[in-house]
Amino acid sequence: MFHLFSRCWSWLQAIQEPVRKVTLLVVGLDNAGKTSVIMDIERALAGEVLPVAQPGQTRLRVDRFEVTLVDLPGGQRSRSAWRSHYSEAHGLLFVLDSSDLVRMEEARKVLSRVLSHPDVSGKPILLLANKQDAASALLPCELIERLSLERLVNENRSPCRIEPCAAKRGPPAGPVRATLQGLRWLLRAA
Repeated sequence: MFHLFSRCWSWLQAIQEPVRKVTLLVVGLDNAGKTSVIMDIERALAGEVLPVAQPGQTRLRVDRFEVTLVDLPGGQRSRSAWRSHYSEAHGLLFVLDSSDLVRMEEARKVLSRVLSHPDVSGKPILLLANKQDAASALLPCELIERLSLERLVNENRSPCRIEPCAAKRGPPAGPVRATLQGLRWLLRAA
């Protein structure tokens, strides 16, 4: 009987929790798969997609959060515009092509620049190691070393989590469980 009462009490507390609005920036180099990651999340949460106010944005309901994902272009010329969005963000999804070894140093420098910005420092970041289905993809543990991730997040006091993924455009490519777990972590950390 006590167990039933305890569960009912937990449920009542959960439904009384207010819905929290959270803005997350989706950044990374061009061709890393940012848009594909967003499309995978939308497919996985199909019943929770909300109407969109502006192009380049996706609105979702995830648990007790109303989430706005802002998809920012990753081309070299576009990256300077990211700064104008940092102050509105509660956290970041940094999408990385884990199979593009040629651009790994560029990705490290961009990530370092993003994390050291005063409007980002201290905010949580979810690093999605995309394209894990490619033969040349680095594992998350290898990426941590290549990107000097531990040093970067400690210097900037930014909570960080890395998740492997293989986002694809088009029909669902399979489970996106790790991406959704990472997203839920990011929302709780924000």
